[in-house]
Amino acid sequence: MSDLMVETQQLSKQFKLLLAVDGVNLEIPKGKIYALLGPNGAGKTTSIRMLLGLLKPTFGSVTVNGIDVTLNPKAIRGKIGLLPQFSAAYYDLTPMQNIKFVLELNGISYEGVNQTLVSYFQTLEITHELLNKPFSKLSGGEQRSISFIMAVMTNKDFMILDEPTTGLDIARAKYIRSIIKKLVEEEGKTILLSSHIVSDLEELADYCGILKQGKLIFQGKKEEIINTYAPDTQEFEDAIIEAFKTPMKSSSPGKEGLL
Repeated sequence: MSDLMVETQQLSKQFKLLLAVDGVNLEIPKGKIYALLGPNGAGKTTSIRMLLGLLKPTFGSVTVNGIDVTLNPKAIRGKIGLLPQFSAAYYDLTPMQNIKFVLELNGISYEGVNQTLVSYFQTLEITHELLNKPFSKLSGGEQRSISFIMAVMTNKDFMILDEPTTGLDIARAKYIRSIIKKLVEEEGKTILLSSHIVSDLEELADYCGILKQGKLIFQGKKEEIINTYAPDTQEFEDAIIEAFKTPMKSSSPGKEGLL
């Protein structure tokens, strides 16, 4: 059995004249947090959509937890917990109604997870009054907190969390990070994390992959990115900045199969 939760081989996606993802070979180990980084337009969202089976690669393959997503995209549906960048909640329902709907959709008993939910509500300062308001009436930070709870309560072995702390105050962001670490360290979950918040990445990531112009220019442990791009300062933020500034190579593996 593979130690990798996600493996892509020469993963590529072309939209007319735009090669959005170019020969990407991701390796995401099980039971770890993998941060996928890159400036806007680097190919992160397109790559994630291919992992989810929502977008068919132009070239290459995707395997998630032993499932060949390229050949059978429907087989992965419902097997990945997802916190999208923009909320997928029903805005006319209350937060509690949204949470119960997600639990029912995943065959999870509300009574069986009630204690976990109460713990999350207390930690993230989600009051009874807030839980019974229409979702549309919540603040941005409250909506993000509820969306995070909805994602993690699906209890999937693999979760994709896109900007989990965006719009949160300092306290809630701290609590979200602690919950993410607990999910990995105590429950053995695997998490693909996409974020522009350096403190999230520095505290949480075990491994990093850096996309630039659709190419994977770096993949390795967090310490390796520091030693590669910021050996003088040993600062994670400096390493990311230098990686983004690195000139692109003229050729890329996998491109020949597309054009």
